[in-house]
Amino acid sequence: MGEVSLPSADESSDDFPEHEDPPTYVTATGRIVAIGDLHGDLLKTKKALQIARIAEDRSGQVVWTGGDTVVVQLGDVLDRGDTEIGILRLLRDLDVQARKAGGAVYMLNGNHESLNVCGDFRYVTPGAFIEAAQEFGIPREVAMRNWDGCIQARAALYLPGGRIARELARNPTVLVVNDTAFAHGGLLPTHVNYGLERMNSEVAAWMRRDKLPDDDGYATPPFLAMGDGNSVMWNRQLSRESYANPIDRFHACNMVAQALARVGAKRLVVGHTPQMRGVNCECDGKVWRVDVGMSSGVLNAPAGVLEISPPDEEGGEVVCRVLTEDVMATYDEEALFDL
Repeated sequence: MGEVSLPSADESSDDFPEHEDPPTYVTATGRIVAIGDLHGDLLKTKKALQIARIAEDRSGQVVWTGGDTVVVQLGDVLDRGDTEIGILRLLRDLDVQARKAGGAVYMLNGNHESLNVCGDFRYVTPGAFIEAAQEFGIPREVAMRNWDGCIQARAALYLPGGRIARELARNPTVLVVNDTAFAHGGLLPTHVNYGLERMNSEVAAWMRRDKLPDDDGYATPPFLAMGDGNSVMWNRQLSRESYANPIDRFHACNMVAQALARVGAKRLVVGHTPQMRGVNCECDGKVWRVDVGMSSGVLNAPAGVLEISPPDEEGGEVVCRVLTEDVMATYDEEALFDL
């Protein structure tokens, strides 16, 4: 088959408009629901929304039912599954619906979002390449016969300045909702010292391919956001299910306590590392891990989410509940034991 001619990112149609920098601090009046890594699995995404009681599938149309609930998806919508753009569009549409009811839906950028904007497509499935080609305007039957065209289409969409990259620029790297902080991999004192708003702004500028002042090239992402295993997107120090010794655990818990104190939060919610025992907590409730590996491209585990209920009118404590397809477990933060 002949070569497929692809327009540049600037020439392609754009139904994802430009936006300002993503938020860092937001307020929720109702519940907060945290959803972990989705990795291209639309069916599990809909299951997570259903068990969280925030959306229903009505004759093929997903409708917001969460009222003033604020949803935070912890990143890694991309890779390992076939329906990435479909999930992005679903969650953006639900955000529009939610805001009319006083709620909202936020997505964070995880390490797999950053990989794709870097042009690292090693975890992309054939189905997701075809989805990207169709999004770009290549007919499915043509895309299925032209692998080079699929790769070119994905690059045009996902590299900095591309249409999907600019859409991902709307996502925070770190988000604080009331007294709960959210980060894909982890949040350490060094990240807070760098500045959360600064980090969110710089990641967004890189994804949008903003020009630097004085024609000095284009924006680059901060190293602390995605540069190595200590970065916000890649850190696993707070998401491991067991520590080699009590000293390692003490060190991790001490660091997260310092970071939370500096941002005025009481708990941190992370994704990134699939948990073999579902959503769980550590450090006396200061860290909650919500990546349950639900995608069929990861563990195909039962969907699970974390629900954070606001204090009652009498000023009671916040209650965190683990909601799954089968059971609902409740943890009172005043009576937490070390898991």
